[in-house]
Amino acid sequence: MTTTKAPTQAFKGVKPITRKQARFAFIVLLVINILNYADRSILGAVQTKIQPEFGLTDTELGFIISSFLLIYGLATFPLGIWADRGIRKNIVAACVGIWSIATALAGFTHNFIQLLLTRSALGIGEAGYAPASLSMIGDYFPKSVRGRMLSLWSIGNVVGTAIGQITGGIIAVTLGWRWAFFFVGIPGLIMAFLIWRAVEPTRGAFDQSDTEEGAEEVAESAMAGHGSLGTDIWQKFKVIGRIPTFWILLGSFIASFFIVGAATGWITTYIIRDFHLTEGQAGTVSGLTLAIGSIIGTILGGWLGDALQKRMPQGRLLISTIAFLAGAPLTLLALSFHDLYPFIGVFILAIVALSLCLGPINAVIQDIIEPDMRATATGLLLLIAHLLGDAASPIIIGIIADHTSLGTALITTAPTCLFIAGLICLIGLKTVARDMQAMQERMRRAQSAQ
Repeated sequence: MTTTKAPTQAFKGVKPITRKQARFAFIVLLVINILNYADRSILGAVQTKIQPEFGLTDTELGFIISSFLLIYGLATFPLGIWADRGIRKNIVAACVGIWSIATALAGFTHNFIQLLLTRSALGIGEAGYAPASLSMIGDYFPKSVRGRMLSLWSIGNVVGTAIGQITGGIIAVTLGWRWAFFFVGIPGLIMAFLIWRAVEPTRGAFDQSDTEEGAEEVAESAMAGHGSLGTDIWQKFKVIGRIPTFWILLGSFIASFFIVGAATGWITTYIIRDFHLTEGQAGTVSGLTLAIGSIIGTILGGWLGDALQKRMPQGRLLISTIAFLAGAPLTLLALSFHDLYPFIGVFILAIVALSLCLGPINAVIQDIIEPDMRATATGLLLLIAHLLGDAASPIIIGIIADHTSLGTALITTAPTCLFIAGLICLIGLKTVARDMQAMQERMRRAQSAQ
C-alpha cells in the first residue's frame, strides 16, 4: 500500500496502524492511566500521617489536595490544544515523565509549602494525559466498540485509585508515608518510554468508516492534514460552543467531579475517623470497595452503553443519566450508616451505579465532536469541570469539616451533586441525537470542500 507523505517532518511517523499495534498502545495507555490515578490518590491514603507531622488543619489539607486539581484543571486546556496539533504519544510520554518525578519528590518534602509545590507539579504532568489519550483511543478503534474500549480504559481510574489507597496505607504503616510516594512514582518513567515507542494513529479514520479497510483508505487521505488544529482556533471554539450537548456534558461533569474530588481526597480519612481504623485498614477498605464496585459498574456500563446505542442515539447518555440518579440515593444511604459492614455493602452498590457512566459519557464526547477538535474540546471541558468541580471540593469539604465534621461535609454535598448531574443529563437526552447528526454533516461538508 502506498501512503501519502506528510507535508512536514513533524508527522512523518503517522500512518495506518495494525490491530496488534493498536492493542499494544491501548495496553500501555491503560497501565499509564492506572499509574495516573495511583499517583494522584496516594496522598489520600497517607494524609492522616502527614497532617500531624506538618501540623495541618483540615482546611490546609484541603488546599494541598486542591492544588493538584487546580493546576491540573488550568493546564488541561492548553495541553488539549497542543494534543490537537502535535503527536499525541509524545505529549503523553512527556507528561507521564513529569508527574512521575513530581510524585517521587513528594516523598522528600518537610512542610506545607514543599508538599503544595510537588502536588502542583503533579497536576501539570497529569493534565496533558487525558485529552491526548482519549483522542488516541478514539482513533485506534472503530466507533462500534469505543464505549467498551473507553470503559476498559476507565477501569484504570479505579484500579489505580485502589492501588494508591491500599498500598499507600500499608506502606505508610510499615515503612513510613514517604516510601508510598517513591513506590508509585518510579514505574511511570518506564511507561513513558513505552508509549513514546508506540505508533501514533491517524485522526478520524474510523469516523468516516467503521471498518479497518475503510480506515486505511481514510488514513491515506487524512495523513497530510494530521494534527492540524487549523489557522483559526477561535473558529474551533465557536463550533464547540454551538454544540448543546457539550454544555450538558460540562454541567454534569462539574457536579460529578465535585464528588470525585471530595471522595478521592477524603474518603480514607473519613473511614479512619468514623470507623476508627488504621491507615492500612482504611486504605484496604476504601481501595477494595472502590475497585470491586467500579470494575463491575464500568464493564457493565460500557457493554450496556454500546448495546443501547445501537437501538437509539441517546443510548450512552441514557446510561449515564441512570448512573447519576441511582448513585445519589445510594450514596446518601451509605453515608448514613455508622457500622462498617452495612456501609461497605451499600457503598459498593453506589460505586457500581456511578461507574456505569465512565465509558459511555466519554464516548458521547467522541460522538459529537470532530476528530481534529476532540482533544481541544476535552481540554476545555476538563478545565472548567476541574476548576468548578473537584479543584474546589476538597477545600470546601475541609472548611465544612473544621466547623462541623467530615461526615457532615460529605453527606450534605455528595448526594445533592450527583442528583443535579442526573437532572442535567436528562436534558441532554433531547439534544444528543441532533448533535451527532450535525457532526457527521460538518465532516461531510469538510470532506467535499477538500
